[in-house]
Amino acid sequence: MAEPVTATTGTLANTSLLAAVVVSLFPGIDAGVVMGAFAGAVVFILSAKDISSLGKVGYFVVAFLAGMAGAATCTSLLVWLLPTHVTVTPSVGAVIAAAVSVKLLLWLIGEASNPLALLAKLRQKGGTES
Repeated sequence: MAEPVTATTGTLANTSLLAAVVVSLFPGIDAGVVMGAFAGAVVFILSAKDISSLGKVGYFVVAFLAGMAGAATCTSLLVWLLPTHVTVTPSVGAVIAAAVSVKLLLWLIGEASNPLALLAKLRQKGGTES
């Protein structure tokens, strides 16, 4: 039985492996973080709906860069949230940062159209109603 891998999938896998090898040659860049950011960006793109192909490429680049930049912060947050016996590596933080960051930014942009409504929501949830 033939494997369900297309030429595009094989090319994408080879390209990502090549990128990880090339990036691992640079000192100070963790290859695990690069692969984690790549995986998180792919998860975001695969879950995105109603976006053009060019838009998906743009969102992929932004998600990838956000995963690289936010890996340490997201890892620290996960270490703080999870029990002490759970080990969280920076690559896991990169996956989550890449997958969540663009979605969060798009939500904030949508809420920015009416900032007073966002402030009213925050006041109601905070229990500071007068």
